Amino acid sequence: MAPLLMLSIGVILALTCCYGLLNGMRDAPNAIALPVRSRALTPRAALVLAAAMNLIGGVLSGGFLTVVWQELPPVIADAGSGLLMGGVALAVAIGWGLFAWQRGMPVSMTHALVAGMLGAAAALSATGHATFDGGIATNLLVIALLGLVLSPVLAWFLSLVLVTPATWIGRDATPGTVNHTSRMSLAVTGAANALGHGVQSGQRMAFMVALAFSSAGIPDAMDWWIPVGAGVALALGTVFGGWRIAHTLTEKLVPLDPLRAGVASAVSAGLLFVGSFALHMPLSSTHSATAAIVGAGQNQRYTAVRWPVFRRVVIYWIATLLGCATAALVLAAAATPLL
Repeated sequence: MAPLLMLSIGVILALTCCYGLLNGMRDAPNAIALPVRSRALTPRAALVLAAAMNLIGGVLSGGFLTVVWQELPPVIADAGSGLLMGGVALAVAIGWGLFAWQRGMPVSMTHALVAGMLGAAAALSATGHATFDGGIATNLLVIALLGLVLSPVLAWFLSLVLVTPATWIGRDATPGTVNHTSRMSLAVTGAANALGHGVQSGQRMAFMVALAFSSAGIPDAMDWWIPVGAGVALALGTVFGGWRIAHTLTEKLVPLDPLRAGVASAVSAGLLFVGSFALHMPLSSTHSATAAIVGAGQNQRYTAVRWPVFRRVVIYWIATLLGCATAALVLAAAATPLL
């Protein structure tokens, strides 16, 4: 293998690890923000639990490798184009993730990555360096939009509706009993959210590694170390991650009592597992958690949800797709002379 090609693959692997670390740092604390806010878990215990579940989820995502290899589109005219597309998409997603994290905004790293790939693919196609199947590009766009629109709407609706029967079930119990039971469920669903996050994020990382090796024509490199590495990166990011975005969800956006927090956490965990194992659709843990929290909060007094904060969050969600696609388009077009 040419030294330059080996170097390019090394850069893609390094960027994928950085993506996993940032993903764990940004998103994994969201899975245990509600348990910590409701005093179901201590912050230290919650982070250790989330890191362990992300590690397990990353390893479990290894089953996705076979699917990726069978369905990976024959998009690459040459190795350089594929590696450039993957590198640009990862760099844009990492940059946007850091930008939003610094502002405490819960945005989707998945949609940042998908938008970056679409923008880079458009640039390579326009400059004649690669030929892409229009149907595949359309499918990617549809998946991104479905994840952006459908999953948060569904999470919001289910949380809003399910709070009522949950409240009815506990109508005869004392507040202390309801809160204790809710905190127990929060510990379990918090772990489930972290596990689902690990599976979902591990799949993204596996896809980028598969794309790099496919572009270089070395499919034999696909092995067990990929999901293990994804899980380790996510776990390390979780351990060293901060609570900036979790604070936005549980304090700035809407404060929830333990019962409503339990409903929101259960809904987001359920959607992540359905998306991962049943639909094989890339859902955003951030979108699901945010929408579920807002839905459960609306089933309190109306003023419980701080709507200006929520409107700002939605603006960032939309900007994730538009901004990352545009940035990747410009970067990939500027880098095409290197091919």
